[in-house]
Amino acid sequence: MPQQLRWTDAEARLFLQAIKTVGTAGGVLALEPITLEMMEAIQRHVLHSSVDLETLEIRHPPDYPALISDQSKRNQLIQILVLIPYVDMNVDPRMVGVVDDFASFLNIAPQTLQDLHQVRDNHLRRLLLDYGRRSMGEFLGLDTPSRFVRGVIAAVHQAIGDASVASRYATLDSYAEGTLGHTFFHWYRDRGWALPGEHKSTSELLVNHDCCHILGGFNTDCAGEMNVAAFQAGLFTDGFGFESLLEVILDFHLGKAFSTSNSIIPPETGQFIPDAAMAGYEKGLACSINLIQDLDFWAIADQPVVELRMKYNIPATPGPLLIKP
Repeated sequence: MPQQLRWTDAEARLFLQAIKTVGTAGGVLALEPITLEMMEAIQRHVLHSSVDLETLEIRHPPDYPALISDQSKRNQLIQILVLIPYVDMNVDPRMVGVVDDFASFLNIAPQTLQDLHQVRDNHLRRLLLDYGRRSMGEFLGLDTPSRFVRGVIAAVHQAIGDASVASRYATLDSYAEGTLGHTFFHWYRDRGWALPGEHKSTSELLVNHDCCHILGGFNTDCAGEMNVAAFQAGLFTDGFGFESLLEVILDFHLGKAFSTSNSIIPPETGQFIPDAAMAGYEKGLACSINLIQDLDFWAIADQPVVELRMKYNIPATPGPLLIKP
């Protein structure tokens, strides 16, 4: 599991300088207010620092290899820098070029950087195909040809209707109130969703994602999907979680209808709120288990959500346990 890294005051300053350098395209552009919000959010939830942002100067990529040697810190820095061109909704090629320079000098080349190039060049169809292929293994666990075939067959069968699967999920209503199973059942019913196995259900493939919503305390509106995606970005060691966040940013911040063209949730713009998203990312970093890949729903369905949050080190969530849609 990824962990919250400890950045020294000097390193935190370097991190924020890098964001400002990207956000201004190396000093060419004025810093947008939302990019400043992003810097404040990163400082609060990632760096836990108190750098004066008003007087912060830019710093260029060649300085960084000698100043940040830790590979994990380099990875986190680049993943955050990749987000910056999306924040003001423009994906300015000049900003992308500065991100490329940082990645080159730090010798980091995450998949999200290639994705950024695809968005810059408006190759969204190609990106969707590439992302869909990767998500089959990383997000849905269909990481071999045989698992993929079985998973697709099961998903289609459940969407048509699978009485045995549906009846098992129906039993969750009898679980004690406050347990994950009981909460899961009413989470679906409150939203008018078909349970796995019921006609027109999304099958069991998204159960763990929905558990991220419940255990992390994220709703299922556009803002909730944005923030749970940021939460998931903190769960993955290989950076795939940031790809998941990118997908939602394209849908609900840039309004690109990247993956929502056939969804009941239409695309929107301006739904990336830096503080809320980075608070979600911080929660994901704190979590002691990758809820997407390693959670066994039926093994813990009878356990209280509050106890599971403590077990997995998920920070306390204000508000009701069962969030209404």
